[in-house]
Amino acid sequence: MDPADALAPAHPMGASILNTSYLPRRLAVALAVVLLSAIAVLPALSAETIILPADPPAARAVTLEEMWRLGGEEDDEVLLGLVTGGVLDDDGNVLLVDRQLSQVLVISPEGELLDTLGREGDGPGEMRRPHSIFVAGDRVGIVQGFPAKVIFLDRQGLPAGEMSIGGDAAEGGFNFVEEVRWNGQALLAKSGRGTFDMESGKSSTRTTLSVLDLEGNLLADLVQHDEERDLQRFVFDEAGSWAEYAAWAVSPQGVAYTTAERDAWAVNVHDLEGNLVRTLRRPFEPRRRTEEDKDEQAAGMMVVINGQRQDIENKALDTDPAITGLHCAADGRLFAVNCWHDDSRLDQGVARCYDVVSPTGEYLEELTLTFPGLVPEKDAVIFLDGTHFLILRNFEDAQDAMRAGFDDGQEEEEEDLGDVEPLEVVFVRIPG
Repeated sequence: MDPADALAPAHPMGASILNTSYLPRRLAVALAVVLLSAIAVLPALSAETIILPADPPAARAVTLEEMWRLGGEEDDEVLLGLVTGGVLDDDGNVLLVDRQLSQVLVISPEGELLDTLGREGDGPGEMRRPHSIFVAGDRVGIVQGFPAKVIFLDRQGLPAGEMSIGGDAAEGGFNFVEEVRWNGQALLAKSGRGTFDMESGKSSTRTTLSVLDLEGNLLADLVQHDEERDLQRFVFDEAGSWAEYAAWAVSPQGVAYTTAERDAWAVNVHDLEGNLVRTLRRPFEPRRRTEEDKDEQAAGMMVVINGQRQDIENKALDTDPAITGLHCAADGRLFAVNCWHDDSRLDQGVARCYDVVSPTGEYLEELTLTFPGLVPEKDAVIFLDGTHFLILRNFEDAQDAMRAGFDDGQEEEEEDLGDVEPLEVVFVRIPG
C-alpha cells in the first residue's frame, strides 16, 4: 500500500468523508460521489505515441538490503505515530513526516535520530495532521491537507514561511491539497476547491494537477476534473470519479507522468509548461473483478453527516484500473504499478513489482522487490529515489489506531485495537 493520510478533514455542514486514496489498494476508491464530471487537458499538436511491448523484455527479482530501522516494540528511544511520508536529502538523511504526532523526524544515514522538527498547532511553523514532505534547498516543506497549505521550516526547525494552495477559499467553500512533490525545479500539486449550494443540497469540487513555484504562483495546469455531488443521495460512481491524475509522478529531469486512460496501460508525458509531449502505451488486459471485489470498492468509502453514516449506492466498474501507481527515480526512470501487481495481490515477502520504463520510453524490465517477513496487507512501502525505499511495518495497525479516534461509532462490531503492533520504519535499498 502507498501510505499517506488516513482520514480527510472534517468538511463544512458537519460532513466528514474518509479519504480512501491512501488506504490499501483493495479499498482504494474515489472520495467523491459524482454526478457530473469533465476532464480538461491542455492539448499538444506534436505529441507522439510510443508503443511498448506487451511482455517485459526482462524480469528481475531483487531482495532489498536493510540499512537501518527504528520504532517497533524493541525501540524505547523513538516514538512513532503514523508515518505517511518520507524523503532523502542531499546528505543521505531521511526525513519522515508523522501525521499523528504532527512532527518531522530527521534520521542520519546510519539510522540515528538527529532531530525532531515542528509540532502540533496553528502558529508559525506548526502543523495539524500533515501527510507528506519535500526538501527544497535549505527548507523543508510539510504538506497539510486541510486547510490547504505547505508549512516551511529551516533545517533547524525554525519557521520559514507558509504557502497557501489554491488561494483564499470561496465563501461557503473550502480548499484542500492531496499531494505536493518537488522535483528540484518546480512543485507539482494535486489540490482543489469545493463549494456548497445550501438550497439545492449539492456541492461542486474542482481538483487540479498544477505546476507551482515555491511561492505558490501558478505556472501551468496539467489536468482538471470537475465533480458535482448530491449531498442527499450518495453514489459511488467509479467511472465519473476517475481522472487522469489517478496516478502521477514528476521526474528531476522536468517531465510529469499521468495515467492517460483508466482501462488501458497508457501514460501521458507532460513538460512542466503544460504541454503533452508523448503517450506511452502497452498492450494490456486489466483484471476483471468479482462481485465481491466490486462490493469492496464502495466499502472503502464512508460518508458521515452529523454523526450518522450514510448509505451509498455502489456503481463500481467491472475491472481494476490498469495502472495504480507511478513513481520516478532520480535518474528519470518511470516505475509503474499495474493492477496485476497491486499490493492486495502480492505474495508475502514481496514489497513491490514495477514496470520500469526509461526516460526515452523504452520498456526496460519487470522489477520485483522482496523483503523477508513483509506482509503486503499490513505493511506499506514509500518510494524514495528508485534505489532507496522505506518499509513501514504494521502500517495498517497504526492507521487503524489513529482512525479509531474518528470513527462514528456505528460499526456493527468494534475492532479490538488493544493488541496492535507499533509502527516500525525500515530503510532499505537495492544492493549494488
